[in-house]
Amino acid sequence: MFARTVLQTGMVLLGMSAVSARAADLVALQPLTERILMVHVKDGHVEHHRRGQPRTQEKVIADPLDTVAAMRLQAWLLRSENDPAYRTARAPVRVGRKSKGTEFAWFMDRWENNRVVNTRPDHVKEHWIYLTLPAPLQPGRTYRLDTGSLLKNGRIWTLTYDPARSRSEAVHVNTLGYVPQAPQKFAYVYHWMGDQGGLDVRPFVGKTFALVEVATGKRVFTGRVVFRMPATQQETGHLSDTPNGNFLGADVAECDFSAFSRPGRYVVSVEGIGCSWPFRIDPDVYRPAFVATMRALYHNRSGIALTLPYTEFTRPAPHHVRKTPGFAGKLRYTRLRYSEWGSEGGDPKRLMAESPGALRETWGWYQDAGDWDSYDAHLRVAQELLLVYAMAPQNFRDGELNIPESGNGIPDILDEAAWLPRFCHRLRQELRARGWGTGGIGLRVAGDAFGSDEKTLADGQKVGQGSWEDTDRIWMVSGEDPWSTYYYAGVAANLARFIPRDPEGVNWAREARESYAWAQANTRPGDEEREDHRLRGLRAYAAASLFALTGEKVYEEQLARDTAWFKPDTLLTNETLLAGPAVYALQGRGDAQLRSRMRRHILLTADETLIRTPARRALRWGGNFYFPMLVGHQTTPWVLEGAVAYTLTRSSEPERARQYLAALYTTCDYFLGTNALNQTWITGVGPRYPKEIFHMDAWYNGKGRFHPGLIPYGPWRKEKDFGQGPWDVDWANSTVYPVIDRWPGNERWFSNRCSPLTSEFTIHQNIGPAAAIYGFLCAGQRVARRPGQ
Repeated sequence: MFARTVLQTGMVLLGMSAVSARAADLVALQPLTERILMVHVKDGHVEHHRRGQPRTQEKVIADPLDTVAAMRLQAWLLRSENDPAYRTARAPVRVGRKSKGTEFAWFMDRWENNRVVNTRPDHVKEHWIYLTLPAPLQPGRTYRLDTGSLLKNGRIWTLTYDPARSRSEAVHVNTLGYVPQAPQKFAYVYHWMGDQGGLDVRPFVGKTFALVEVATGKRVFTGRVVFRMPATQQETGHLSDTPNGNFLGADVAECDFSAFSRPGRYVVSVEGIGCSWPFRIDPDVYRPAFVATMRALYHNRSGIALTLPYTEFTRPAPHHVRKTPGFAGKLRYTRLRYSEWGSEGGDPKRLMAESPGALRETWGWYQDAGDWDSYDAHLRVAQELLLVYAMAPQNFRDGELNIPESGNGIPDILDEAAWLPRFCHRLRQELRARGWGTGGIGLRVAGDAFGSDEKTLADGQKVGQGSWEDTDRIWMVSGEDPWSTYYYAGVAANLARFIPRDPEGVNWAREARESYAWAQANTRPGDEEREDHRLRGLRAYAAASLFALTGEKVYEEQLARDTAWFKPDTLLTNETLLAGPAVYALQGRGDAQLRSRMRRHILLTADETLIRTPARRALRWGGNFYFPMLVGHQTTPWVLEGAVAYTLTRSSEPERARQYLAALYTTCDYFLGTNALNQTWITGVGPRYPKEIFHMDAWYNGKGRFHPGLIPYGPWRKEKDFGQGPWDVDWANSTVYPVIDRWPGNERWFSNRCSPLTSEFTIHQNIGPAAAIYGFLCAGQRVARRPGQ
């Protein structure tokens, strides 16, 4: 689409301002509109530390853009041999800019006033320069932009303007694509230009947009651009998270092609602007997102080696008491429940005082995120995958994920859902066999009290290591508790429903019954009130699941008691509240009044999150309107209640179901490309995706890149003006122009791999929920295929 011609750097153009003392590299030159050119520049890169090196062994290689020179009109001269308006070189009439740090080094030169002060470059910036032109670009005409000495990788840059082929960052689509029968299909027109504010989309309202077939260049559908919402539209209940409570900082127009359904590969081309990324219209367009996120769960398994042919991102088995050299005797059990640890890591003396010994048969949890510990909340992964399977079993096949269990006759989604429950089963059996437990489990597994994730060398120096090398400290498994055990009972009951003959011989029904009974008998005074009555929701899930499995009234009666507190307007806006009612409402039997009540609360929640919330957001994405901008709010489709509501109403209330389904699609559109950054939030998926993540095994895998399927927490609301160091979510604030308080929330992604609060993830908050929704939207009755590595 774009070509670059580099002339001799010694050339001097007439009218050029003083030579810049600094330079940077051009990344892209493209039209934002026919009146605005966008020049994307990057200052350099960071050489990050590697396995066996200190985290501080990082180096910034940069030649920063001279931003003062870049703001001068005469620094940019545009000419054309076939557009009379530019026969003579002309400067823009206005220059705008936004800049932000996008690569960060992890080191500290000195500590002053409670924060890091570095005397050497510690980050690399990217810049987007907006050149408002004196005359519009003409379709089919070729232009040459002279940047003088501003950019070190060239001086003369050539582009041919073609709205059907020239991609514009102002045109936003789901970069994976759209399902032919999706009730709504939209592209959007908007852009935030930093110190120039939002792009004025009013001149384009009423103009023509077209779907252009990539292979032939033919226009297969046309429509008119329509205004959608202003930049002042409040899109969140947390006004301070983003200017005006608006995540985009720009007026938004829309291109509605809902009526078009022919499969193929297309771009959306907008008159006077340019075109989108290419995308597909295909019944199974969500399969790549589902496969990638599911395989990310596989890559975050602990206790097994990642090997060929299942992955190219190989590593030895970590934290396995028999397979990890040096780890024998390092995984211990403590009778202290996690609620008694006093901190996430616990006190080593107290943990050891209550430890009867080392575990010998227990292994195979999920690594939490970029680090390697475990929590009971990780069972949310199994819970939601099993719930989606219950709603759409036809979407899934054995062999489609290329995991070690593939080929065992069970859909791969169920094999992955069973991964953590199998750990629970091994733990429960060993505790009982050795007389250390009486039938419950605890799911906090951590080594924090006994050392750090880094390796300490003989000279005291700390260096980076992979999880498989973490053998110099004790890891502790928490004591039996009712929270973990009820949760396990619930997922075990659902595994019994869907895997009646387990390939490893586990009797999931017995596991569910016994675990439920243990949790009932071992709930202590005060447990009910902890964590905002979380136990009640977990018990409701276990009871509903056991009722779905057995039909026994005792479980149904417990569900009724655990949901009796629901008020008429109670919303089920988190997974703990939703799971029990969802399982019960979907399974199709039981007390009619209770089923009606559970259904009512599910639909009430979906009406709020999938109908009212999208109507208040320009890009029609759903979720909890009052959830703050953190832990994946801008990256992860937390809308499982919408899938449940759609399933419940598909036959009985088709128009209501259509609204839910439409919002599920438009919500996923936001996370897969219609967002401000024109990217998916899934590593390795789509034409643009996050490139820097906090994931230590991926840092040290020797591949120089991250495995597909990771979803970072992403944009995070400002906590303070300046961060303490590169690990701080606010460290990037001082790197931006204009000031951070002017940046729309959806633009606040800085690729700071050093900062867990923005670039890390968890399997239960991000990857698992995304896999569930993308899987729900996959096509059914599909022939299995082996995904790429």
